This record gives sequence, C-alpha cells and structure tokens, in this order.
Amino acid sequence: MSRDYSIEEEDIIIKVPKAETGQPEQGGKDPVKKRKLEYQKLESEGFELVVSTPGAFIGKTRKGVVIKNKGVVVHEAPLNNLQHIFVTSPSVTLSSNVVAFCAEKKIPIDFMEHGGMPYARLYPLQAGNVPLQLAQLKAVEDIRGAHLAKTFVHGKIKNQINLVKYYHKYRKSFDAEFVAAFNTKVSAMDGLAEEAKELSAADNETLRGQLFSIEGRAANEYWQLATILLDGVIVFDGRERQGATDLVNSLLNYGYGILYSKIWNAVIRSGLSPYISYLHKPQSGKPTLIFDLIEEFRSQAVDRVVFSMINKGVEFTREDDILSVDCRNKLATGVLERINTIENFRGKEQRLIEVIKGQARAVGDYLLGESSRYAPYIGKW
Repeated sequence: MSRDYSIEEEDIIIKVPKAETGQPEQGGKDPVKKRKLEYQKLESEGFELVVSTPGAFIGKTRKGVVIKNKGVVVHEAPLNNLQHIFVTSPSVTLSSNVVAFCAEKKIPIDFMEHGGMPYARLYPLQAGNVPLQLAQLKAVEDIRGAHLAKTFVHGKIKNQINLVKYYHKYRKSFDAEFVAAFNTKVSAMDGLAEEAKELSAADNETLRGQLFSIEGRAANEYWQLATILLDGVIVFDGRERQGATDLVNSLLNYGYGILYSKIWNAVIRSGLSPYISYLHKPQSGKPTLIFDLIEEFRSQAVDRVVFSMINKGVEFTREDDILSVDCRNKLATGVLERINTIENFRGKEQRLIEVIKGQARAVGDYLLGESSRYAPYIGKW
C-alpha cells in the first residue's frame, strides 16, 4: 500500500490525506472486508497542512489553499476535506480569507513553538454546551471526577504496558537485555494499573496525589524499558519534559504537541470546557482537561512513532539545540499518519483520530448520566 503524502518544496507542507492500517493485505480473501476497508479509506481522505518554513504565506483562491514562499506559489491544496493547519515556524502569515474559510468549516489553525507546544489557536466563535459544562464543574469534587481521574491513569499505564508488549513480541528472539527486564517491569506496571483502578480516598484532592504517585512509579518502569529499547541506537537517559535538549525527549515533546492540538480539538467539538479537569487540578488559564485526556494516547500515538523511527534508523538532526525543520517534518508526518491509522476499537474499525473524538464525547456522556462509566482507550499490541 503506497503512502499518499508528500513533503513539498523547502519542507513547507506535509500532506497526509489517507489513513492506513499499517498491516498489508488486510481483508485478504474476504471481499466484503476488503471492500469495507476501501470505503473506510475513501471516507477518511483529507489532508493536514504543516507549514514549517519561516516567511511562508498561506492564502486562499477559488481552487484551494495556496502556500507561497518569497512570493512564489510552491503548493496549492484543494479546499475539499482540509482537516487541520499547523504553523510551526515564526514569521508565517495568513490571509483573512483563509481564517474566514477555516472558521466557517470549523478547521482549527494551531501555532506551535519549535518544541512542539501549541501557543495559540484560531477556531470559530461558538457557544459551549452549558448543561454539560455545569455537570463537568459539579463533578470536580464528586465520585464522577474520582472515577475519571482513576480511569485516565489506569488507561495510561495499560497503554504503556501494551506498547512494550508490542516491542517484546518482535524483540524476544534477539534482545536478551530487554527480555530480562520485561517480565519484572510489566508485572509491576500491571499491579500499579490495578491499584489506580481500585483506589479510594477521602476526597478528590487526596486522590490526585495518590494517583500521581502511582503514575510516576509506573512511568519509571516504562521509561527504563524504553531506555533499554533504544540502547545501542541512540543515547537516552530517561524522560524529561518541556525544555529538554536531548534528541529523544525533544522528539517526544514535539510529537506530544501535535497530539495536544488534536485532543484540544476533540474536547471543543464535544462541548466540554478544556479548563475543568479531574486528574490534573483545575488552574486558571490552563487547559487542564487536555492534560487529562492526552494521557491515554501518549504512548500509542507518539511514543510508538518515535521509538520505531529511531530503531529503523531514520536520521534526525538538531540545529542550535532545537529540532531542524526537516526533523520536525519527518516526525509530524509519522505522528499524523499514526493518528490517521485504522484500528479495531470496541468492535469497530475506525481511525485513531475518531477514537480520540469518541473518548471526548464519552466523557461528556458519563458526566451527563447518559452512560454509567467511562472506559479508557487501550491500544492493541
């Protein structure tokens, strides 16, 4: 199956128009399943623009979105099925026609710093779902908030476990060090996942502290396995957050920034307030619900891409202690392809981005009493 994406002149645009299963010959001899997958691919066609060259101009014509560099048109993308625009470099300008079109079609435009964290977003003016946000606020201190907080942590740990199981499946025949550490660390993580799920506390503030302790202990086991996984390929001394200067952490942070934008979009579309959260304590001016929801998806949407690209020998470079434009484009392509991958979730074949949107809606359904529980996304291995 060919990948229908391209990196245009001077790495200005990444176009990701089709979702892929990542598994050749799916459907095999079953013509019904094969036809179903073909329809899914047609339905998911679209593209996302990542504009990464300083000084580029984004405009609009009757035919599509035009990208110019130094006054020269280097790419023209059709308006039909434009999904998202990412601006990842300084001095990029947009016409008001592009802003108006994206607002009308509810297409987000995210501006990201070189480390990957979005610092601004253009999105249409819209009213939130008031009954939902009132329910969201009331749940901060009740049993619903506790349930959501515990489930976010449980889901995060289970996804970390399943990712290392995915690598163990392929490495057990040749990576003795990884295999030796695998059983002990996965067993510890499994225990911590169950501890998070069954945890109880007198109040939600106490619960948060206990959950972060559990999450931290599980993360320690996970990142130790990741260090072994990458040993011999690249130097990686462990996880660091924003401000990291080593290559692996810089790649992870940049990938999380792309995922962060996707989570934010899903939350806004669902009618939830991004500022009312449960695992992370609500803080004035910080979209803490995004911090909550992203936890389920970090390992499966970003870590898997970064680890696999490094182990496959993809060359990444840095310039002045930041990821180069070429490096950012390679990673953005990988993460966006992964987010558009079709997988089976709860008996339904759908793109991971649709799972993300569905999980945001599921939070809302639970808060409004339309479902009795919230179940996390847990990726396959």
